[in-house]
Amino acid sequence: MRILCVEDNDDNIFTLHRRLTRWGHTVLIARDGREGIAMARAERPDLIVMDLNLPKLDGWEATRTLK
Repeated sequence: MRILCVEDNDDNIFTLHRRLTRWGHTVLIARDGREGIAMARAERPDLIVMDLNLPKLDGWEATRTLK
């Protein structure tokens, strides 16, 4: 499964990436809402894990845009 993690905190990115790849998933990382939208449209992941407090465009608005 390809999972897009939209997260700006390095510790959370490290934890998510390590656990998800250990379980056999491919992990894509975006660091803000705008980058998350662009990556979601380009990469078409199976699942998106979205932080709600993001720079440039918050997770709420990014999710509404993708929806």
